[in-house]
Amino acid sequence: MRLRTLLVAGSGCALVLLPGAPARGLSLEEALARAARSRFEIAAIPRELAAGEGRVAQASVRPAPELDLETRNALEESKVELIFVHERGGKRDARVAAARADLAALGSQAQVRQLDVGHQVRTSYTAVLAAEQSLKLTEEAHALARSLADTVTEKVRAGAASPIEETRAAVRLHGAAAGVERARREVALARADLALAVGDGAVRTELLEGRLSEDTALPDLGAAATQLAASPDLKRLEQEVLVRRSALTAEQAQSSRDIAWRAAANHSALDDEAWLSIGVTIPLGSERNRGALAAATADVERAELERSAAERRRTADWERAQAGLRAAAREAAILRDDVLAGASLAFATVQEGYRLGKFPYLDVLDASQVLLDARLQYTAALAALAQARIDVDRLLGATGLPTITASR
Repeated sequence: MRLRTLLVAGSGCALVLLPGAPARGLSLEEALARAARSRFEIAAIPRELAAGEGRVAQASVRPAPELDLETRNALEESKVELIFVHERGGKRDARVAAARADLAALGSQAQVRQLDVGHQVRTSYTAVLAAEQSLKLTEEAHALARSLADTVTEKVRAGAASPIEETRAAVRLHGAAAGVERARREVALARADLALAVGDGAVRTELLEGRLSEDTALPDLGAAATQLAASPDLKRLEQEVLVRRSALTAEQAQSSRDIAWRAAANHSALDDEAWLSIGVTIPLGSERNRGALAAATADVERAELERSAAERRRTADWERAQAGLRAAAREAAILRDDVLAGASLAFATVQEGYRLGKFPYLDVLDASQVLLDARLQYTAALAALAQARIDVDRLLGATGLPTITASR
């Protein structure tokens, strides 16, 4: 199926596998492929297109002749009549054009639906990676808190530290344990969202392949903006305008009333006579669909206004997306190069100094908390950067910007 293939193939460059790296766990590409197989929104596309093609075929059918049999006075008089309806005003062509416009609109809607499903899968996949990376950090913080608690206990027993420091270390250890439980809950919720996006409950327990990319380099957004006008969202609205216009044309064709030609063979048993007759039925009156014409005209105007409003919104959304992507990249770079590097150096220095008796335990607590906060903040910044890239892709109707790289 062509549409399904587009959804899966479009994400191929979102995952960069390292040479020789063994494939393990659920990749982003496989998650998208499962969504294409499992999500009702995607599975229903071929049926919807088949139904649209059937409506096109049906619209091209001309009215069938009618046979009228009539008898009177116990078969004393009888008549066999053929009735041929002649469509006027180009009704058939307008009907076929409207059905074809509807079919094209179904294709545009299917592309938008694909993008929405792909966006949901990529967003939830990234959220799971971020949540699991945060869980790993909190588990490391818990292990560090346990190690510090053991160190304080030894110093208290040796009389080199106050017992209150042991109490503080225990409180810190319990707080770290609570943080681990909270992070585990976030992972479970993120995996539930991913399972919903993929349409497969087995994803809840599967290992994911990849990690949040630390690359803060940005693509050429100016060149990418050329794709904005050709995005499937705008194409869908343009196609909706064409559907409304074709419906108006079909309604205008209905203003021309059809005529019916009649040819009959008559027989009278009383007079023992038979004769042929021909006739025509011509409807009287005109513009009997004035209300329908007014409604179709209003629908065209509404569709055009909606398209114009969407174009303005798309321009504003693109400007916000660019600004958000640039801000997220700058934030991640600052946290990586300045905050995280400085917090790591400070903690290593204070931890070693505490062992040598140069710093009090409160300094160790402060340094470890600053480091943990910096690492969590950096992870959140990477997740925000990945989401900003995904959002830009969605606006462009593509999934070509790198978001995830494989684990080393």
